[in-house]
Amino acid sequence: MGLVPGRVRGGYRGNAIVIAEDGGPPISLARGGVRPAMHGDRVLVEVAPYSRRGLRTGVVKRVLERAVTTLIGELRPSEGGFVLVPRDARHGVIAGIVDPPDVPPGTLVSAAIVEYPTSYRDPLVRVKEILGQGGSLPAEIDAMCRSMGIPLAFEPAVLAAAEEALAHEDAPDFSRTDLRDLLTLTIDPEDAKDHDDAVAIEPVGDGYRLTVSIADVAHFVRPGTPLDREAMERGNSVYFPGRCIPMLPESLSGDVASLKAGVDRRTLSVILDIDADGNVTGERFAASWIRSRAVLTYEEVQAILDDRQERPRPDTAEAAADTLKRMAGCAVALNRRRIARGALDLDIPESEIHVDARGEPLAVRRRPRLLAHRIIEEFMLAANEAVARRLERAKSPFLYRIHEAPDDRAIGDLVVRLRAFGLRLPHDGARLRPADLRAVIDAIRGRPPERVVNILVLRSMQQARYSPYKGIHFGLASDCYTHFTSPIRRYPDLLAHRALRACISSDRAALGSAAALEPVAALCSQRERRAMEAEREVARVAGVLIMKPHVGEAFDGTVTGVDRAGYWVELDDFFVEGFVPVGRLPEYYQFVSERVELQSRTSSHAIRLGDRARVVVVAADVGERRLDFAPANPV
Repeated sequence: MGLVPGRVRGGYRGNAIVIAEDGGPPISLARGGVRPAMHGDRVLVEVAPYSRRGLRTGVVKRVLERAVTTLIGELRPSEGGFVLVPRDARHGVIAGIVDPPDVPPGTLVSAAIVEYPTSYRDPLVRVKEILGQGGSLPAEIDAMCRSMGIPLAFEPAVLAAAEEALAHEDAPDFSRTDLRDLLTLTIDPEDAKDHDDAVAIEPVGDGYRLTVSIADVAHFVRPGTPLDREAMERGNSVYFPGRCIPMLPESLSGDVASLKAGVDRRTLSVILDIDADGNVTGERFAASWIRSRAVLTYEEVQAILDDRQERPRPDTAEAAADTLKRMAGCAVALNRRRIARGALDLDIPESEIHVDARGEPLAVRRRPRLLAHRIIEEFMLAANEAVARRLERAKSPFLYRIHEAPDDRAIGDLVVRLRAFGLRLPHDGARLRPADLRAVIDAIRGRPPERVVNILVLRSMQQARYSPYKGIHFGLASDCYTHFTSPIRRYPDLLAHRALRACISSDRAALGSAAALEPVAALCSQRERRAMEAEREVARVAGVLIMKPHVGEAFDGTVTGVDRAGYWVELDDFFVEGFVPVGRLPEYYQFVSERVELQSRTSSHAIRLGDRARVVVVAADVGERRLDFAPANPV
């Protein structure tokens, strides 16, 4: 019949495409052509005989499978009652409400779909749960989690399984290596909800013996149990401002499996001999006992490294000053060696959202990247790589962390954008190596466009994923890498722990095969993307809420993106990003793709990546997670 099956992928501006199952290019749906489908639905599309901008065009003719049964959204007044505006704008619908509840406008609700949309009628829903008032960050987080299918609570059977697992805490365990005499430290953010890694270091000749000890979560979470199935289904913990949705119940993640100070804990330890040049010259792995001497924050560690006394610190921290400085030397050597082999080192500050006691946002700032952060980053990278090598040698099934090189289209776009800064890739990106991108980053280091170039390079990257089959990690310039150091919050790490425990004990009977891990790898990759999207969306909500009182005020910032519709500006003071549409510019501007700039047709003015800009906050829309700006000083 000439119909093509595929999945609808809604856009945030009312447009949509269908990812076709025939492997062909995406099918663009004309405005209004998506009805009666919704975002995520499996559909049959009638494809037009012509294309537009390289995309096939079409119209949905039949819905084969519905993707959603519930809409999460905000109640807004309408004639005779309320309508529901979904928080996920990709659904592109406004729903009528059957039996509307007696609540104020702006209330966030979860509503079951009673009737799906047709070609001429909006869907109907019935409210089943009140989530709170829109514009409250805790309510927005609840709405986000429900909208994305992130479970907020554990089922009673899972909690019961966690209590049963705690019975293993006192079980005799004489086969472990005793590392409790080592000066071991736990270093984490001040607001950390769990502590799954601890580090120790000793001098060995001109080099170091580094011990990275990770909570032995696999001791408690046994394969095939309700606890294990729940952890796999969640895939990872999700972190929001002032709040964590954990992968494992609090009794495990925040207590017996957490490496607290002064208590004995079961761990798996990676013991690495590292020379002065950062080369790993020896490695050993052990099931171990440790006792962390102190839990330190990154800021406390940095103050010790800088010989600053900003506030009283634990006595143990003072005693550990020499150890921390030795750790800094080791981390610098590891970093130097990693960079020498071609690894990328993008310096892109992350946002840090501060909340009050009720969970409402107070400020969003740049998170400082300290030497203390680099110490833990380098130690965890070294441990992850060592475990991957060990498991590969043993031919043990586990999940590799894969990061392919950028595809040709992304490289082409990056080449064009870098030319705007006078930068170029060797061979215009052909046979691209990580070292080529690092050379570009080094060339711009210390100059005003440095941050924008770092962002452009990051955006050119493919998403990392998990796979039971070996592949490269492009960003780290590694041909063998895994995730091992966070089993409390990532399921792939838990699988790596089980594989390493089997290697240590020479018992591989229960490990299964690489083929059996294929669906697990796909699920964990999907769950990771879901968590990243949820965390990013909540950060946008927090930024909008913080900026609402500042509508009408002017701020300075940097242009971080330009396209034919307008340009994005990141504010200096608040570390948030908003959009200036071309319709708000005082002249007619045309997008020049080869220079990635908006060029005025009536003057010589141009708007380019990295330009400084002063803008006025015009609107802060929580529902659409959007900040609208206008030029403060029109040219």
